[in-house]
Amino acid sequence: MRRFGSILMRLVFTVLLCVSGFLLLESPVIMAVPNVPQMAKTLIQKSIDQSDNDSFKGTYRLAKELGVEDKILEQLPRKYHQNISYVSMYNLSVTYRENGELTAKDLALPANNKVQEAVNYVIINNINDNLKKNKKDVNQTIAIFHYCFFGLIILFAIAIILVLFGKWWASIAILLATVGSFGALQFYSNNVLHNLQMQYHGITLITSSALWLGLAIGLVALILWPPILKITKKNGHDN
Repeated sequence: MRRFGSILMRLVFTVLLCVSGFLLLESPVIMAVPNVPQMAKTLIQKSIDQSDNDSFKGTYRLAKELGVEDKILEQLPRKYHQNISYVSMYNLSVTYRENGELTAKDLALPANNKVQEAVNYVIINNINDNLKKNKKDVNQTIAIFHYCFFGLIILFAIAIILVLFGKWWASIAILLATVGSFGALQFYSNNVLHNLQMQYHGITLITSSALWLGLAIGLVALILWPPILKITKKNGHDN
């Protein structure tokens, strides 16, 4: 009966780690743009300033003076958000490596009308130009991220195995896996935010409640595992 209790306890902690790992790897930080028309206006103005086409500049200036620009931008969605998780970032990085660029579809940009499609074109061009200018650094960052991503999966697997075998140093693996995955996602998402804010500053990041929950579950497992293991061994559960 005592042996059964010990096995049950290990299974409980295994489930906790599985849930924590799933939430930490799947749950996102949310990149939010609270004012899409303003962002589009800023990016368009930057494109105009960098353009050598005088006719293009003159047409835009005329549209601005006639108030047509604001009416066009009103057709854009007011807000936009993009979820950034380990899984989504991995998929996005694989797509970028395969194609050498990103598309509006890759970033889930809405394209419900011609105006939105045109604005998407400007946004994607800005992003891809920035990626090309920093291609070496981007590829290096992607490589490091892939090592980090698969390393965290391995850490969670090691933590689960150590728990199943009743090893106290499973706590070390739990600490590295949970806190490491949460912290690394914050680092990478802020790196993405920094690159995007080079084009427009009105973008924010919000950590999802599911991500916080994943961290909380991992920390609970981390704190409770050593004393629970000590109690079960003390009571002869692991003879």
